[in-house]
Amino acid sequence: MTLAFSTTIVCKLAVFWTMVIRLNYKSLSSFANGRTVVDDAMSRQPPTSLDLEEALEIAEMQDQHQKLTAISLDGVILWDRFDITDFAPLMPSIAVVDKDVAASGTVDFRYGYVGESINEIAQRPLKGVLMGDVLVGDAKDMILQEYSDTLSQARPRASFGRVTVSEYDWVHYMRFLYPVNRDGNIDRVLLIMLYAL
Repeated sequence: MTLAFSTTIVCKLAVFWTMVIRLNYKSLSSFANGRTVVDDAMSRQPPTSLDLEEALEIAEMQDQHQKLTAISLDGVILWDRFDITDFAPLMPSIAVVDKDVAASGTVDFRYGYVGESINEIAQRPLKGVLMGDVLVGDAKDMILQEYSDTLSQARPRASFGRVTVSEYDWVHYMRFLYPVNRDGNIDRVLLIMLYAL
């Protein structure tokens, strides 16, 4: 690897982290300020994985993460100890998705509870809908794999992305995924989706 190539990579990473840090992530259902967002907006571009600790600091989510850690065993939330009212300020940005395996063996995820910010981005209520029916574009399989990896690796993860749909590229998101154990099975993901303008 040449010095010029290495310097270019370092510069690009520095610009990326500067951009991530300066964004003001919020869990607000009214973040769109009246602008319309198409239903497949969040799957147009592959997400970029982030170090969990850095992402928590950027999004100022350390306190919520500690609450979730307190009701977890080995990195996995124990569902019978989870009370969504403990996370009331985040409720618009929380969704619960359950692993759904088709007869063919294809893994998908079905939305259960979905906060209003997430429904607003989707431009429709997502409760009961399969994630694979909502996501489109090149990133669809990558996003579904990210959810599957959260369960198989039994650890929380974070990612960052930018909506790249015509004029709607003003929406950035930071996604936190937490594996959930219910009734002895790690088959649910708690999603916290934060947005920045």
